[in-house]
Amino acid sequence: MVVSPGSGGNKQPRPGDWSRVLREAAPYLGLGTTLAGSLLLGVGAGYWLDRRLGTSPWLLLAGALLGIFSGLFQLYKTMAGGKKQ
Repeated sequence: MVVSPGSGGNKQPRPGDWSRVLREAAPYLGLGTTLAGSLLLGVGAGYWLDRRLGTSPWLLLAGALLGIFSGLFQLYKTMAGGKKQ
């Protein structure tokens, strides 16, 4: 943000600031969807395998844990990737 002289301290954003902010925030905007999607995929695969193999609820729980861990790993990769700049 730039404070123009004589503006009385009112901060006027530059025209490119909004697009810069969106570019910087873009990797983080889909994290919730990624976490939820990986969990649902793991639970769905575990449920399907449980019904098919008759091992209820063990593969459902294993799929849920796998989904949680894969979602958290993706979160870690995204957060650690931003610090390398």
